[in-house]
Amino acid sequence: MVLSAADLQKQLEGAPDPFPSLSEPQPRASGSASTNVPLNTDSETLFPSLATPTAPKASPTSWTPRAVKPISTPVFSDTFSLTGIDLTAQHSRDGKPRTLADVIKEAQTKFKVKVDVFSQRTSNQTSFTITGPSDAAVEGARKSLTSSLSPVISVVVQTPASIIGSIVGAKGANLKRIRDQTMTRIDIPRRDTLGVSTPNGQDETSRSVSPAPAGSVDENEPTIPITISGPASMVHEAQAMIQDIISERTSRSTQKVKIVPEHVYPFVLSRRPDFLRVANGAEITLARDDATKEIIVSGDREAVANVVESIRSCANFYEGDVNQVKIALAKRQHRLLDAKAQDQIFQKSKCSVVVPSPSDPSEDVIVWGKAANLGGGLQAVMERANSQHTHSLPIRQHPSHVLTHIHRSGYGKTFGSTHSAVDVHFPSPFSGISTVDFAGERAAVDAAQKELVAYLKLLEGATRAIEVDYLIHKILQAKAAKQLRDYHSSRNVFVYFPSEADQASNVMLVYDPLAAQAAKEKQAALAEIEAELLALVSTLGQIKTETISVEKKWHEAVKGKNNSNLNSLIGEGRALAIEVGGNGQEDIVVIRGSAADVDKATMEILRLVEEAKNDAIDSSYVTEFQIPQQYVARIVGAAGAGIQKYREQLDVKIDIEDLRDSAEQVVGKKKKTTTSSQSLVKITGRKHNAEEAKKRILAQVDKMADETTEILKVPRQYHSAIIGQQGKYIQRLQDKYGVKINMSKDSSTSPDEIQIRGGKKGVSQAKNEINELVEYEKENNHSISIDVSSRAVPRILGAKGAKIHEIMEETGAHVDVNDKDKREKEETTSITIRGNKKSVAAAKAQVLAIANAVDDETTVVLHIEPKFHRTIIGGGGVGLRNLLARVGAPSDPKEQAGLVRFPQSGDEVTLRGEKTLVKKIQAELERVVAGLRERVVIGVSIPAQQHRMLIGQGGQPLMELEKRTGAEVQFPGSRSYNQVAAAENASELEDADPKDIVKVVGPRAACEKAIAEMLESIAKAPNRERKKEDGNRERNGTGATATVSVPFKHYHLLRPTGNLVRDLRATGVNFSQDGKPKQEDFDVDARIDDEVEVDSHGVEWKLVEYGSGVQDGATEITLKARDAESLASAQKVVDDALKKANNITHVGLMTFPDRGAFPRIIGSKGNTVNQLCLENDAEIIVPRDDSTVKIYGAEDNVNKARAAITRVAFGGRGRRADD
Repeated sequence: MVLSAADLQKQLEGAPDPFPSLSEPQPRASGSASTNVPLNTDSETLFPSLATPTAPKASPTSWTPRAVKPISTPVFSDTFSLTGIDLTAQHSRDGKPRTLADVIKEAQTKFKVKVDVFSQRTSNQTSFTITGPSDAAVEGARKSLTSSLSPVISVVVQTPASIIGSIVGAKGANLKRIRDQTMTRIDIPRRDTLGVSTPNGQDETSRSVSPAPAGSVDENEPTIPITISGPASMVHEAQAMIQDIISERTSRSTQKVKIVPEHVYPFVLSRRPDFLRVANGAEITLARDDATKEIIVSGDREAVANVVESIRSCANFYEGDVNQVKIALAKRQHRLLDAKAQDQIFQKSKCSVVVPSPSDPSEDVIVWGKAANLGGGLQAVMERANSQHTHSLPIRQHPSHVLTHIHRSGYGKTFGSTHSAVDVHFPSPFSGISTVDFAGERAAVDAAQKELVAYLKLLEGATRAIEVDYLIHKILQAKAAKQLRDYHSSRNVFVYFPSEADQASNVMLVYDPLAAQAAKEKQAALAEIEAELLALVSTLGQIKTETISVEKKWHEAVKGKNNSNLNSLIGEGRALAIEVGGNGQEDIVVIRGSAADVDKATMEILRLVEEAKNDAIDSSYVTEFQIPQQYVARIVGAAGAGIQKYREQLDVKIDIEDLRDSAEQVVGKKKKTTTSSQSLVKITGRKHNAEEAKKRILAQVDKMADETTEILKVPRQYHSAIIGQQGKYIQRLQDKYGVKINMSKDSSTSPDEIQIRGGKKGVSQAKNEINELVEYEKENNHSISIDVSSRAVPRILGAKGAKIHEIMEETGAHVDVNDKDKREKEETTSITIRGNKKSVAAAKAQVLAIANAVDDETTVVLHIEPKFHRTIIGGGGVGLRNLLARVGAPSDPKEQAGLVRFPQSGDEVTLRGEKTLVKKIQAELERVVAGLRERVVIGVSIPAQQHRMLIGQGGQPLMELEKRTGAEVQFPGSRSYNQVAAAENASELEDADPKDIVKVVGPRAACEKAIAEMLESIAKAPNRERKKEDGNRERNGTGATATVSVPFKHYHLLRPTGNLVRDLRATGVNFSQDGKPKQEDFDVDARIDDEVEVDSHGVEWKLVEYGSGVQDGATEITLKARDAESLASAQKVVDDALKKANNITHVGLMTFPDRGAFPRIIGSKGNTVNQLCLENDAEIIVPRDDSTVKIYGAEDNVNKARAAITRVAFGGRGRRADD
């Protein structure tokens, strides 16, 4: 592909940064990986723990065993203590007991952490410090050690039944989280297995409970025991998490208010807005239960109490405020006055309606309301009662048989769906009602009635009841299941057993009314099946009844917890019934069933009674002792929790009463009456358990007698360190020394106070450790706050926090800056610095230095014509950077940013910075602008085909020309060509082709010098015809040749893409070479364990002497030119290259992890690498095949080039100065 000179210059001028200066560090390009790591508040370096871990050794790279310099990596650590390590349950796979060392080694291997152990024999306590590469690894190792070494215990937490759902969570999420976090076993018994009793003595599982609204607890709600088992510390953690859920939920309560009498229920419901106002804005919910005439109030405990009281007062008011009137309506019309209709009547007339139950023979409907509203209420009731046609159809033959079949066969539902326009009510078979009620349009009612009459006629004589003892119903259904099914399929007979709960003995036989048969055949089929069933019953044996005399006080022992003993005796599939306190007598137990089962159950019940009597004797042991009254409250515990613990764990009864008897005491010659300060503790139960409870209570009293309280004055700023992350450290202190530590609140009068309460020894030890921690914090967590100007904060932070991170890395201190919203509102900003005293002082000095520099800043505005802006800035900001360097401005681009700001439009250029520096920049800018105002544009006609030669490979010759002469050369077609003013000698070039006119810009002398050099180069360059003739001459063996010797150590000069080869080709000379060294540049067989330097980007660096390991000798190159003049030029090029190579002393090798940074190093068309070579006076070779960049030059220049390459590869190119 052939490019025109204009296209080539367009590429070489690529925006935004074609010719950057690389002598100073550059900001990183967007898209490159950032080296600014966010502040890690868990870092051990920034926030060291008391037990400082040993820094881990850096591991070697994975691809080579060479020794590398370690790179610092973040470490995480945690310290905790265990008391009474228990290894009795720890065994290895071969069954041998495991030691402490085995457990630690396993944790270290599994989680890749280091564990340090410190033991204190006096306190039987072991402390562990875990250091690892991540917080997750440290936490995992801590849990592993805790679960393996802590003694295993079990704790029972009594929990309100309604809160169990919150503890379990959606699909068990909460319970799983607690189990996973604490590694404990949490057992929650099933609700139906509990013998929970309500206050009225009724079993909780046998009554219907309306669900309490979410977040509330019924005042009389039963509790469920939750058992937590596992390592001691983990069990306590799980217990605390469950208690938190309970505490959160029990702040709410639920109460039910039954409205009596029931006729005032609608009136009370209408006052709902008033009840909500009574809550005074507290969160509360009201629900209604129309079946029981109850209002359910849930929400804040205090608000619930107020609302309940208001509801009761309202019910009492309406009870005396309303009157009644009765109206007789046919029972069939009562069904039209259902709950929905009653609500509509109340809304319409403000009257309530009470309708008698269907089983009540009364036909009176009572309307309640105020005297003025009763007339409207009666009218509304009559309108509703007469709104539909009603009719009652009596069932005259065996109504219970017929209704049983209608309900059990599903005919009632089918009939109702067929006649959906009619409301049909089939009464219960055993309700005593034998009429079917219809309501609806007359025609629809008549059609439904007619169909039902026909169906009932088919059932006449088609039913029969047989007596079979209910005890054997289940056995009969199990043994004859197939036979019972076949009765209908083969003989059209349904067999209906009563519900087990009814304990009824009637078994119903019904001939299918839809099967067409004569009455005689129906009776025959029923009689046949009756005989077969009775025959089956006879094979099951006779039912025996046994009555045992058992005193009422032993009935609970016979039943067992939650009727567990009775369920065990009855079992499944047995024909057995046990009634405790049956037949209206309290001191008997009645047993009915098969003879064998009755005999077995009788013996078992007598055994249970005998055991209960023996247990009563064993549990009758009583022990009494006295304790000081001052300790009673703490032994009993909050809501009796302490005493309840002893009762549950030891199964004893504990009663405590104050001894308030007065006694006379002789003091000198006078008698003084004193009151006893003791309390009597009475424990009843088994002797061993009672004595154990006494021992524990006395031990608790002794511990409280030894208790003391101390107050420490600790500055508030150190309280967070004492508490620790999530309270871990303060909890460890409390567990370790058996004390209670209370921290004062911010709002208290003494916010610096810390209260320690417990045994004297424990309090003293906890006090000493807290004092040691505070001293450590004062030394290593020193903290100061300084106020700086809010204008200085952006400079202190730097781009994306770069500067503040740099300060923290250099000083080792942690720096916090006030949030952005406050900075924008206030003139000063508070900055907090934490760390040891030395690091804090260093960080403070750097922060104040920046702040002071900002305060000393001045701002100057210069008016510079926009046409000069681009020239002053230069390509990629080179011109501006050079200007700043000339006046002694900082070389760091971060510090240069903002010194000079060019506008997007207009002529105002802003200078901001230190006063002296700003004056220098102003003077230099004014000098440069004065020169620009004097510059000229001169055109020169150069054939377009010669432009490419003048620009040269990679634009290098053009850049060197501009650097030598100080003029700017613009070729036609380039982006900035048309932006340059017209040439002052344009009239002289009117006859020239526009494509040939080259513009030269700058001072007149510089322009003339550049034009002269370009014309001289063109004169020397061969044209196409001469090249053709030279080629023919070379093929014919004519032309000039010469041989040049190049030492092997300079062999890199002859690489195809090197400057020497490119320059030779520019002169029109060809060359060939003879001989090649075995090794180039350096000893490639160097040992792999030689030490190399690895920087923070993973780039390896090695500096070797130039020619080290390269064999002696030289390669011969033969130069072939068209004439002696060209040959002389070529020889000069080679001589200059060898002369420059003789100044090379060292070779630098930069081995990158990959080639990802190479495009940035090379730049567009090689611009960046060429600029690097010029600025650092070194030759840089970027390979095509591997990842090692070679740098040739003097040692200082090689090191400078290395730094510049690193900045380009990882530090970015920076923004244009005029952006």
